[in-house]
Amino acid sequence: MTLGSPIGGTQVSEAPQSPIGFESSHSTKASRQKKGKVPQMRRASRRTQSGSNIAYGHCLEPDWLPHVDAIIDVVSDGNCGYRCIASGLGLADVNGWRIVRRRMYDEIIGYEDLWREVLGSSFETVKNAMHCPEKQEGASFKEWLTLPDMGLLVSTAFNVILVNLPHGSASTFLPLRSTPTSSLHNRLIIAMENERNIHWVRVQLRVNAPLPSLYPSWDRYVEDCAKGWRDGFVFRDIAPIATADHEATIHVVDLDTP
Repeated sequence: MTLGSPIGGTQVSEAPQSPIGFESSHSTKASRQKKGKVPQMRRASRRTQSGSNIAYGHCLEPDWLPHVDAIIDVVSDGNCGYRCIASGLGLADVNGWRIVRRRMYDEIIGYEDLWREVLGSSFETVKNAMHCPEKQEGASFKEWLTLPDMGLLVSTAFNVILVNLPHGSASTFLPLRSTPTSSLHNRLIIAMENERNIHWVRVQLRVNAPLPSLYPSWDRYVEDCAKGWRDGFVFRDIAPIATADHEATIHVVDLDTP
């Protein structure tokens, strides 16, 4: 499946990273992935440079946990949001995040009238965040990927279903212009969660998991050809889980090579 139009003549095809799933115990040992090695399972936490531990998934609503297979971590360099998108697209190359930012920039410039209307006063801020100098490595705060304001831009630029899973306000973004594929299985879903508002991780949802409610602006700006993107999916708030003591261990695929 080709995602969106070619970037510089290169097709972006679906080839997502392999997820690592839930286990019934919190005691699984694992090691961090090193460059050139196969990702390994490890505990759903990360030790920062300051020595503190960050437990992944703590920002997820508990009712979402039964619908999650894995959390996929990426480098924390200011480009983590773009790296999550690149990972979901199967762009495993270290420069995948650059492709994502460049494609989003091309989208917002190529359809400027549309995005000025969609983004309103945020247009210039979002456009400037997409600018990516060739030699730039890390990204400043003003260049971070932010949701929900960039959600429709991501889904439209790559023809994907983007799911944002913040605590209390989860939402789904669909493309605004493209005709969807007839098969639901060929519609790529990329879900993300922001840890403590400073680091994005990718969330691998289970097959047939429900999706959160549609982002309200989609109905306002979607073209007729793209309205079929919502067909066949269940968009709803997640119902409370059956047992109050439900507990699951999220294992992380740690893509820690810049």
